[in-house]
Parts: sequence; C-alpha cells; structure tokens
Amino acid sequence: MKPYRVLGACSGWSALITQYWLTTAHAGLLPGSITYFGFFTIWGNFLVALAFTAPLLPPAARPALFLRPGARTAIGVYIFVVAVVYYFLLRKLYHLTGLDWYVNLQLHDINPPLYILDWALFVPKGALRYRQIPYWLICPLLYAAYTLAHGAASGHYPYPFLNAATLGYARTSLNIAGLALLFVATGAGFIAAGRHLPQAA
Repeated sequence: MKPYRVLGACSGWSALITQYWLTTAHAGLLPGSITYFGFFTIWGNFLVALAFTAPLLPPAARPALFLRPGARTAIGVYIFVVAVVYYFLLRKLYHLTGLDWYVNLQLHDINPPLYILDWALFVPKGALRYRQIPYWLICPLLYAAYTLAHGAASGHYPYPFLNAATLGYARTSLNIAGLALLFVATGAGFIAAGRHLPQAA
C-alpha cells in the first residue's frame, strides 16, 4: 500500500507543480495563478494528491479528513467526473505538445485511475451510505457558483459548458444541473461498487 501511495503522491504533486509553472510562465504570475486555480481539474487533482499524501505522514500529522472513507470516496467521485468530462467534452478542444501534453495526460488520464484503484483496494467501504451523496455535492456546486460569479466579473470562464456569457444563464444552469446529476450517479455507483469490492481494514 505505502509504495503505491508514494507513487500516487509523486504523480499528483509533480503534475500540479509543473502545470502551475507552465501556466504562470505563459500568462504571468497573478493572471496565471487565477487561471490555474479556476479549473475543477486542478482542485480535483489537489484533493487526490492530498489523499495520497495524508496516510504517508506521521500519525500525529495526518489530517483526519483525508483518512475518512466518506471523504476519500467523494474525492474518487470528483476525479472520476474530471476524467469523464474531459474525455467526452473537452479532449478535442486542446492540441497540446511536449511537456504540456504530458502534464495534461497526468491530470486527466493517469492520476484519476491511480486514485480510483487506491480507493478500490485500500479504502474501507462498509460504512458508505447513499445519504452521504448530497454532502459530496457541496464542493462541485460551490465551484460552479464561484465560476459564474468570477466569470461575470472578469469575462473568463474555464469551461465552455459553464460560459454564461455565450450560453446564457438558463442554458448554463441546465448544464450545471446535468453535471450535478452526473456527480450523484457517480457517487451512487461508487457506493454500489464498494459493496462488492474488498472491504479494506
């Protein structure tokens, strides 16, 4: 378990740090930082990196939140949706090369399955309940609200399906509702799968 989580932590942090360097090198420190932290992909991968790292810390220094099965499952839901949305809605919009291409691959195609496998093998799942799903929606909905507020003020929207300036608020709200349903369905799928997977100690 420990060597696998070291691998996951190294992949997670290296991708995040490299992407931050690439983004700020291209756009400048302040605007690049705002752009970087505007993507749900980044936040999902931050949570993944923290979840891989937390169990590796000395017991007294481990953040309890990232050790809880419910929180670790929510992170799995988030990073699964990141991977699915990128694959079906965003992949063809980007034509990356070199280091940009590889870091993008880490964030969307390597880190998500690395973490989901960790969840499947090592996270206790016997106490997971469907009533936890509404709590797991809080982060994505807060992100959507922030993105709309920031977009209205700055004109910048990180994802085309959240671009209220182009789509209008009615269509954007429908897109958010659809994404919320995707998070709910994914959460339910994780819980159902967890009842048939090995129950880690």
